[in-house]
Amino acid sequence: MDGYWVNYNVVEALAWLAKAAVILPGLIWQKEIWELHIVTLLTSALLIWFSERKLLPTMVAFNTLWIGLSSVVIVRNLV
Repeated sequence: MDGYWVNYNVVEALAWLAKAAVILPGLIWQKEIWELHIVTLLTSALLIWFSERKLLPTMVAFNTLWIGLSSVVIVRNLV
């Protein structure tokens, strides 16, 4: 376990927590906290950047889709 919490694993954990913070209020209380999409946009972009370390194409695909989703939500709320 020593050495597991390297930079890309920390970013991955933060990204999953941010996504959960977006999804759970919607599921439980039907509330969207759209500002959290800014965090998920950044963490998803960082995960794609760090994906060269883990070499997981599914991580790249999922986070690319999430960037699209976050971008649409942010634009919808700012325009």
